[in-house]
Amino acid sequence: MAENNSTEHIEDEAIRHRRERRELQSTVQQLKKSINKNDKTRKKKIDSEIKALEEAFEKRWEHFNENSTITTQSNIATDSIQSNETLPETDEKQQHVSRKARRLVNKEKRQAEIDANQEVIDYDSQPEAIRSRNESLSINEQLHERGLELHSIVSDGNCLFASIVNQISDLNVRQLREQVAEYLRKHRNDYEPFIDTDYDMYCEKLAKENVWGGQIELQICAKILQRSIEIIQGNGNEPIKIGYPTSSEPPIIITYHRYLYANGEHYNSTMRTPENDDE
Repeated sequence: MAENNSTEHIEDEAIRHRRERRELQSTVQQLKKSINKNDKTRKKKIDSEIKALEEAFEKRWEHFNENSTITTQSNIATDSIQSNETLPETDEKQQHVSRKARRLVNKEKRQAEIDANQEVIDYDSQPEAIRSRNESLSINEQLHERGLELHSIVSDGNCLFASIVNQISDLNVRQLREQVAEYLRKHRNDYEPFIDTDYDMYCEKLAKENVWGGQIELQICAKILQRSIEIIQGNGNEPIKIGYPTSSEPPIIITYHRYLYANGEHYNSTMRTPENDDE
């Protein structure tokens, strides 16, 4: 029984590892697609954010040996054959685990094919008015499927923080900014390599001015609030997911708009539609 529990734990961990790796790959892909070819500053910032995400993933799973799950599944199959005559009941359970593993592999292959073939709109080649409209239509469609609607946030440099604060009750925008800045100061060694300007000045401006936030600030917000955050985009791909695994609260869902305003990127909040508000 103990061996079965150990095997199930390894398989569960492998499933979580593959799921998070798939989400990371999707996030990286979407971030790369958000780069304007002529915007070198944006590209540098996105490259830094991608590096931070990848390093955080590696650090979170540094204890995990993917090969051990393959060995475990192989051992299950071998033990199943050896015990065929003497332990038919155990053999049946092991065959079930083996079939479960094969189904999981097949499911992941199908999902990979879907992801690879998924049509992504090339917004950059469209006129400004059309790409803005198509982006909004895509975002609204995704929200509708979730029983959500858009809650507009003022475009004043605070939109990322305001879109999050709109869904919590115990902080205002300035307080959240100050907490994020303080977290950056306390974890300087973790984040300084990804900030391409004076680190102390960056933290100071983040706390006191209406400077834009990005992927790093979203990660820290999730840690401070102990809530997962999902960012819905207008490109038809899966939302960017910044997880907080131990949280029992539903994720904070916000929207990212690249083409809504001429002066740059923007975040809006979301809310339940009236017909779903009582659920």
